[in-house]
Amino acid sequence: MNWIAPAIGYVLTVGALGVTSKLALESLSWQQLLPWTFLAYGVTVAALMVSGKTDWGWHSGTGWALASAALAVGSLILLYVALGLGDASKVVPVTAAYPAATLVLSAIFLGENITTARVAGMLLVVVGVVVLTAAR
Repeated sequence: MNWIAPAIGYVLTVGALGVTSKLALESLSWQQLLPWTFLAYGVTVAALMVSGKTDWGWHSGTGWALASAALAVGSLILLYVALGLGDASKVVPVTAAYPAATLVLSAIFLGENITTARVAGMLLVVVGVVVLTAAR
């Protein structure tokens, strides 16, 4: 269960991201917000490189890393666009339903099992999103 602390940190930071991005998008476009995001990533990468924790070498998983990077950038742009158009209290719960996509994609590409419990959990996520977005 070493993953639980970083997972909770992720939940808290993504939750805060919805609020801070919405506040930024009150006066910036998503195109203006993106360079600041790039800067934050750049500072993080620079710190990791200086500390010797990463490198630019080509490794066996680098192709998947490039695909992941493209998906991360694309998903963040789509989040910024959605937040620019809608309420953070509705946009963020909808975007938090991605476990449903992960469940299906992990079964297709990783051979992970879709169990009754996982389907039930996915349905709870979807129902939760509907409840949160339908509430006025």
